[in-house]
Amino acid sequence: MSPEWLAAASSLATLFVIGLTAYAALRQISHLRSGNQVAALLPLTEKYQTPEIQDSLDYVIGKLNSDLRDPEVRAGLLARPSSGRARQANKIFNFYESVGALVCARALDLQLVLRYFTLPSEMWEIGSDFIALTRSTRGDEVFENFEALVAMQLAYEKHHGTSLYPRGLPRMKVPPNVA
Repeated sequence: MSPEWLAAASSLATLFVIGLTAYAALRQISHLRSGNQVAALLPLTEKYQTPEIQDSLDYVIGKLNSDLRDPEVRAGLLARPSSGRARQANKIFNFYESVGALVCARALDLQLVLRYFTLPSEMWEIGSDFIALTRSTRGDEVFENFEALVAMQLAYEKHHGTSLYPRGLPRMKVPPNVA
């Protein structure tokens, strides 16, 4: 084998080794990102399960909008600092604000949020009057990460649909409706 062929073969072998190393490095980065997301998700799931957040969630779903019809409750929200029973909604909305900040910063994947927590768009819709009242005295920056989270969810659903079930995976058989 001539020296030129030997040099070409060694160059190709070097190129192959460099390509393989780059591939391994990218895989390692992917594993690190997954580990970081788990590290971010675990405290959030723990916080979401606390009685404080669950009570706030129950309040928002069950009573917030009826309470907002009361002029005294609305006045309490407009006061600085805010007061009254509707303030309890802040806990769950601040939770979604924090989650939105992590998703916006790409520290947490949107799909994980959609799998683990009540859909952000549902919470936004239920709380829209509360958010509007809060923003009327505190500015549009209030709950903007929550708003961005909802916008990302809606964009995701427009592109991928509302199901998070893995594509290509066969569905399990379930019996017909039993009355």
